[in-house]
Amino acid sequence: MNRLTVVALVAVVTVLMMVQVPLDLRTHRLSRRATTWAAVAVAIVVAVDASASGAFAPAAIGAMTAVAAVGVYWSLHLVSPRSLGWGDVLLVAPLTLAVAHLAVERVLWWQLVAATTGAVHAVWVRVRSGSSHVPFGPHLLIAAWLMLVVSV
Repeated sequence: MNRLTVVALVAVVTVLMMVQVPLDLRTHRLSRRATTWAAVAVAIVVAVDASASGAFAPAAIGAMTAVAAVGVYWSLHLVSPRSLGWGDVLLVAPLTLAVAHLAVERVLWWQLVAATTGAVHAVWVRVRSGSSHVPFGPHLLIAAWLMLVVSV
């Protein structure tokens, strides 16, 4: 994988983060259109990288990892839709593909960072205001962005 691929993935996730984080913090909703465009952009970057390098295995592994992650998040959404929204389920697809394409083992670190910061945020909001609603999208986005930036 070349450096340009990493920079392109960081750029896509950065733009997505700039759109989604303020929106989710303000409205507790995510833009499906922005997530869809990001998924298309990440898929194009991954496909171009795979074609240019001739290494299709990392792209395939990344795609399978993204499908598995979406499946897990979808299951959690079905169990408790108020705890994990559909926007979060959709958001996981491009983020997982981007992180997994660089290094599939970083997907676990990304999830750990997102879950930990989300839990700390939830406790802080609960103590401060008594609310139990915390947007998870910003945690997914910022943690994925950090995993990608570490790769640059």
